[in-house]
Amino acid sequence: MGPGLRLAGATFVMLLTCRQVSAADVYLGLQAYTAGGKPLGVGLAAFTSTGNDADSVSAANKLRSVIREDLLFTRLFSVVENGPLPTGDKLDSLAWGAQGAQVVITGRVSLQGDQVNLECKIYDVSSGKILIGKQGSGLRSTVRRLAHLMSDQLIFQLSGQPGIAHTRIAFVNTRTGHKEIYVMDYDGAGIRQITSFRNITITPRWSPDGKKIAFTSYRAGNPDAYTIDANGGNLRELSARQGLNTAPAWSPDGDTVALTLSRGADPDIFLIDISGRIKQRLTYVPGVDTSPTFAPNGQEIAFVSDRAGNPELYVMDNTGANVQRLTYGQWVDAPAWSPRGDFIAYERQRGGAQYDIYVIDPNGKSNQSITQGEGRNEDPSWSPDGRFIAFTSNREGRRRIYVMGSDGSDPHAIGDISGESSMPSWGP
Repeated sequence: MGPGLRLAGATFVMLLTCRQVSAADVYLGLQAYTAGGKPLGVGLAAFTSTGNDADSVSAANKLRSVIREDLLFTRLFSVVENGPLPTGDKLDSLAWGAQGAQVVITGRVSLQGDQVNLECKIYDVSSGKILIGKQGSGLRSTVRRLAHLMSDQLIFQLSGQPGIAHTRIAFVNTRTGHKEIYVMDYDGAGIRQITSFRNITITPRWSPDGKKIAFTSYRAGNPDAYTIDANGGNLRELSARQGLNTAPAWSPDGDTVALTLSRGADPDIFLIDISGRIKQRLTYVPGVDTSPTFAPNGQEIAFVSDRAGNPELYVMDNTGANVQRLTYGQWVDAPAWSPRGDFIAYERQRGGAQYDIYVIDPNGKSNQSITQGEGRNEDPSWSPDGRFIAFTSNREGRRRIYVMGSDGSDPHAIGDISGESSMPSWGP
């Protein structure tokens, strides 16, 4: 799987061909359609193919289907689909406008050996003219990847917001009888196992560039920290000191990892460089300090400590100074700082073995639950755009990975895989 994935990434090409106006003008102009927060009406025409053979038609249908789901996932668009194809480069504005479309996306697919080529165009319904065109290509075996990358380009042009369809989620699963790390596309497709240690392997965390995953594993008999490439290659030991080497968290610049080390004493949070050398000890107070997560500016770290009795949520500078307690009288774990910097998500014990996901601002205000007692909800992880949260829940029986809006809306399971899944990490 690893070499094929690298090859697919290397051969994918995205070329921009501007027509009529610049990219900035496109999305700025289209935002004017949606004043008041209403979704933009996007028409999605049938995708055509240069060949009439079954493979060409199948590729066109597959690409369109994935792009459709990507557009709907954003919650930024209202998708309509029953209008006619353009004649030449002229759109039937009356037919599409009657359905509420303000823009229309078309797609044309061609196959050349093992390669799939896709050209998409965005039409302005009011004028019937092409606003912008994009082209992409990839291997037939990575057609979903091609669709996701094209979706993100289209989403950016339509909204001005970076798309997340190309992103991936790492997580832990037990289908082999052991806790191993897996990676899947943001929508739960393309699941692949990247560790096979036949032991306990937990807490995957993506590097900021999306190339590596840090994690803790008992593969050598001790909870040691490692890094591994996203395709499962190049395993490297990060920290194998006596005792705990757990809960690694990357700094936003990717040069430093915060993690909990015990070294035969109280577990404390340390900063180490990517070679494993200790740069600084951050906590000194008696008790367990763990689960660090960096603010997006890299200047602050949220963490969990039981220094006052129960595990509670704290924030400190990246030097260990200016410690502030955010929660009181709770039992919390697994904080995750939003990429936007405005909230910290965490899990909080509701009673017994039941937990809910909460969000709190970095000053300790606006502390609110975004799941409401539907099973055990844990391990929040933000999408790179800060609009969604992946988490673990057993609300339907076994533990699975779910995704919901950052306000708790529309929770749904992703990743159709046997066994118990947990500890998602949403990567770039």
